[in-house]
Amino acid sequence: RRHFSKTVDCGTIHRHGAFAHPAPGLLHHNRHSFIMLEGIVLGLFAAAILSCALSGHTVIWALAAGFLLFSGYGLFRGHDLKSLARMASKGVKTIMGIVIVMALIGMLTGSWRASGTIARLVTDAAGFITPEWGLLAAFLLNGLLSTLTGTAFGTVATMGVITATMLDAMGVSPFLSGGAILAGVFMGDRCSPVSTSAALVAVVTQTNLYANLRLMVKTGLVPLLAACAVYAALGILNPGRAASIDVTSIFRAGFTLDAATYLPAVVLLALIFLKFSIRLTMVASTLSAVLLCAFVQDMSWRTIAETLIFGFAPSNADLAKMLAGGGLVSMLPVCAIILISSTYSGLLEGTGLIARLKGLLPGLARRLTPFGAVLTTAVVTCGIACNQALPVMLTNQLCDEVRPDRQKMAIDLENTVIVIAPLIPWSIAGAVPIASIGAPSACVLAAFYLWFLPLWQWILAFVERARGNAN
Repeated sequence: RRHFSKTVDCGTIHRHGAFAHPAPGLLHHNRHSFIMLEGIVLGLFAAAILSCALSGHTVIWALAAGFLLFSGYGLFRGHDLKSLARMASKGVKTIMGIVIVMALIGMLTGSWRASGTIARLVTDAAGFITPEWGLLAAFLLNGLLSTLTGTAFGTVATMGVITATMLDAMGVSPFLSGGAILAGVFMGDRCSPVSTSAALVAVVTQTNLYANLRLMVKTGLVPLLAACAVYAALGILNPGRAASIDVTSIFRAGFTLDAATYLPAVVLLALIFLKFSIRLTMVASTLSAVLLCAFVQDMSWRTIAETLIFGFAPSNADLAKMLAGGGLVSMLPVCAIILISSTYSGLLEGTGLIARLKGLLPGLARRLTPFGAVLTTAVVTCGIACNQALPVMLTNQLCDEVRPDRQKMAIDLENTVIVIAPLIPWSIAGAVPIASIGAPSACVLAAFYLWFLPLWQWILAFVERARGNAN
């Protein structure tokens, strides 16, 4: 009985990558059998994820299948249902706070759409799209709006659609315009204080969001300037033709666009600058948008409540194409993905399923630097998981020994997973924005900022190692 307890409770042994003893009923299985079983389980999970991504079905079904697969593996290894439930709940407890943040983000984006704030920002920004500077403007304007709203998908559906349409009318290649827009929306999504990805990274790594933001700005500055230089050069060397698309008339038909519509954005930026709690900041900005809905846009309180819950749904078809969405309900699929994914951390570690994979990473870190090991892991997890949330958790868990410093891990995740996921052609992180603006899938090659950021950090990691060896 004592021996059985030791063999089942082997989290510490697995954490260091050693091969644990199987439970008594499994002594006839050799090491090769377990390796094959682990490969089958992980292969089935990867197949489920890819099938959902390629068929257009929600990845939630694949994640649920993964939960059953990993739990089944745990049962095979001798763990009982109670211990498996304890493993799964361990990850859920650490992630529950982010569900509240996501609910607030949903209501924030819904209220900004209905109040006319996004319409005013997009209307003002449209004047910066010119034949010579169109690519650079598309990159920066989408980045700015994404930083303010914290949503890549919401930004691409508004600013992204408009900038893509204007650049297309100017004769700019969709390959280039799509890349600039994709890079912009995820540049902002990466470093926005109201971004779900930034909040998730902070929670998973147990770091401070504002400290992470400062490091994101610092590490992203050179790639940002390099991307701006490339887009500016491409625009100057290959200018489009003048074109005029009247975006203002569409928005003015549905909103009163006076100066007051800036209020939610001003409140958000001011409270962030003053380092207020991010939850309080989002609540205050949402309330200011609600006041605009009621007293400037003349919406009924019932409609406002419905907007906060179900999202903005304008009756004007042209307006709906660009601004419909947001709301609490829009965040439910994301919350489901994160909640199911959060059970994996405890299951994968407690059952020892990823012990062998973790054992390979120290050697990889010695050859490629610790950042290189994180980057390689991020490419694999993003390719398998087809989104941002699960790769954040898996990469953090797999690389916690090669990158034990939590702050460094947080910024590594921001500089790898968050920007690599949109570059995977079958990932929803990239496929949805690209489809929204009608760009070719190959436009990911022109999303220069998303390539420059991890490559720049990898170069710096090698330089730092060389300096350390020289000293």
